[in-house]
Amino acid sequence: MSEAQKKKEQSDIFAISRSDLAASTLNAPTKVEQVSISCSSQRFRPGERFNDFVILRELGRGGFATVYLAHDVTLDRRVALKVSETLGLGEGQALAELEHQNIVQVYGQFINVESGKHCLCLQYVPGVTLAHVIEHLHKNNRRPVQGIEILESITIDSNEEIPFDLAGIRNREILATYRFAAAICRISVQMAEALEFAHRRGVLHCDIKPANILINPYGRPLLADFNIAIDTQDVRARNHLGGTIGYMAPEHLGAYLKEPGFGVVDERSDLYSLGVVLYELLTGRMPFDKPATGDPRTDKLQLLQNQKSFSVSSCWVVQELPPVVERILRRCLDPEPTQRYQTAGELAGALANASDALAIEERLPSEGLLTAWVERNPFLALFLLTLLPQMIGSFVNIAYNTIEVRLDPPQHRAFEKIVLGYNLFVYPICLFIMFRLLRPIVRGWRRLSESAIMDGSEVDLLRFRVLKLGTWGIILALAGWLPGGLVFPIFIDVIAGGVSGEVYFHFLVSFTLSGLIAVIYSHFGIQFVVLRVFYPRLTNADTRTPTTLAAEMVGASRWLAVFQSLAAVIPLVGAVLLVVITGEMTLSFRLLVTCLIVLGMLGVGIAFSVTKKLTLLLRLLGSQKFNF
Repeated sequence: MSEAQKKKEQSDIFAISRSDLAASTLNAPTKVEQVSISCSSQRFRPGERFNDFVILRELGRGGFATVYLAHDVTLDRRVALKVSETLGLGEGQALAELEHQNIVQVYGQFINVESGKHCLCLQYVPGVTLAHVIEHLHKNNRRPVQGIEILESITIDSNEEIPFDLAGIRNREILATYRFAAAICRISVQMAEALEFAHRRGVLHCDIKPANILINPYGRPLLADFNIAIDTQDVRARNHLGGTIGYMAPEHLGAYLKEPGFGVVDERSDLYSLGVVLYELLTGRMPFDKPATGDPRTDKLQLLQNQKSFSVSSCWVVQELPPVVERILRRCLDPEPTQRYQTAGELAGALANASDALAIEERLPSEGLLTAWVERNPFLALFLLTLLPQMIGSFVNIAYNTIEVRLDPPQHRAFEKIVLGYNLFVYPICLFIMFRLLRPIVRGWRRLSESAIMDGSEVDLLRFRVLKLGTWGIILALAGWLPGGLVFPIFIDVIAGGVSGEVYFHFLVSFTLSGLIAVIYSHFGIQFVVLRVFYPRLTNADTRTPTTLAAEMVGASRWLAVFQSLAAVIPLVGAVLLVVITGEMTLSFRLLVTCLIVLGMLGVGIAFSVTKKLTLLLRLLGSQKFNF
């Protein structure tokens, strides 16, 4: 049919007036269950009527039935009429039990007594199938980027009547602001929740595929076509399995082909099919190559073999997918049912967590070139932001000791030896510990960046190690600095003798002051890299819960408030001590006091700014934004 003919047919369809519809109700039968179809043809045309329904147009056809858009004259509403020789094993009864916002509702079922055809009266969903959305999104191999592209793919005729849905408007607004992967996860949550609802009522869909999922203009998906659904309590129904080959789970396909050695078809089989749909929606292609032998049974067996070897293959890894989504897909499509999500509710929770994490990551504040550089070079940034505060601490320590600690020549020579020995002992140990701490993190981060296969437990361990970097930074800095306050005067006293109590006091003050400055600012730097770069990309959707989030954020923020105060107080306390305990106001003394005061003032500004940014990161990362 040409495009002009299609447009003319559509205009004819919508030219049917309400007066025409009203006139067609004359002499209508009184019972819905026993009706006579007013036309004798196999296919209905616009304007034809039977019982209380007037055909508007054909919506689609499949191997079992034809679906029409019709007008219910009695209730003055549009419905979908599914007409077939049979309606499967109780499709109407199955749907009648499934009143859910993401499952197409059934209004009634009747049989035409003259033709014997079955008719199912269903909720009409203005919109398109998910198959249409996939085709539109990935046309010409393009890669969708924004969630709004999903909404743009839902093409609706300008004459279509779209019911007002306030919650739907909110859902549409959210999808429009999300990036593509986060939006897909949000939509998929609703599909998984619909499956969970059906499964809890003992219904397996058995034919989850894009063509059987409708999506309305608000971006809300609805499961449809339960024609081959089975009752989980009916053992005999499992002997009449059907479905669409490319979307069947291995055990489903094995049972369909009567191959021995496969487990039972259950809820996890539907989850596998949903995983295939999700993969196709995200990438525009199927996870398995289609066999091309020409022999139907050989093709099906080859597909089965592809599925069985799936878990040990890494060639399917999709570079453009966020790792958190990739891990969900891999678990959905595991050939072993025991390794998949065990319930649709569990999958829905993981998808919601992934959508949350991706949406939050998109909303993390960007501070320009510096943040971009840190994101590109996280380990170099981690090294520099850890080292720079140590250098500042060393400057304060050297300046303080030079001015305030007075040693005679033998003591000074002993001091120089101790400086060399102390640094040769402390620095290698601290660097070795840091190397041991960072090595597994570097390896894990490289694997993650290269889209290598990482399961959830590996991601959890990597995230745990990353979150501990701030604490380890405090421990190593204190271990390196604070002992010096006693080690130096004690060893000088042992080697050269004659060390006064005042010298002990000044060494304690200088090393404590320098050490705390190094600890505070290095912790700020470490936590910034951890929270801004590492943590957002280490989400495990299977274990992300409000409880774990709260615990991790509490741990990450434990020292921020204390260190913000100490950043200003420590240098000023040092300046005050100098003024109090020193009587001689030399030029170098005044310069040191001035430097400490200036450092304290800078510390206030820097600490306030950094703490504000870290607090914002913590609030964003610890939030649970997913809602309907």
